[in-house]
Amino acid sequence: MKRRSIWMRMRLALGGMAIAAIALPGFVRSGELRAPQNVNVRPTTPESSALTTAAARAQMQGEPEAALRLADRAIRADPRDPWPRYSRGMALARLGQTDESITALSEAEQSFGPKDPWGRSIAMWGQAHTFAQAGRCTQARAAFDRYAGFVVSAEPRSADLARRYAAECGQGPVAPSQP
Repeated sequence: MKRRSIWMRMRLALGGMAIAAIALPGFVRSGELRAPQNVNVRPTTPESSALTTAAARAQMQGEPEAALRLADRAIRADPRDPWPRYSRGMALARLGQTDESITALSEAEQSFGPKDPWGRSIAMWGQAHTFAQAGRCTQARAAFDRYAGFVVSAEPRSADLARRYAAECGQGPVAPSQP
């Protein structure tokens, strides 16, 4: 199955919002979306993991307020887990709270750290997409360019796509929530 058709199915299922999908090597295999095998992910607490999953589910069901509450609870359960910060950022974006969203996504990016480039790239894309959605094209272009520079060696097509969205910001439909 082609990456684009998988992306379109996810986009329809998620109502056009990002949960966690960046096309880095190993992400798309046999029609399934998953993190690359070589990602060094720190284990989370069971409570944080369950709350983060519930937050993502609430996002997919179009309930950003519930997603935000669940993400905040997950952050309290495990303050070092980056995924609830990502979920919080995306919920805030859906609620139109751009600056707060960018802060949460930046915190997620930093929490993923250097050993999880896949997670960091997802948070970077979320920032770029949030700026583009808000019509803040100068900041969106800078964020898309930063993302492109970060992933270019591992995924040149994703970098090209980000550069295209940077150039097109403000000229039509907003960039999709995942490349």
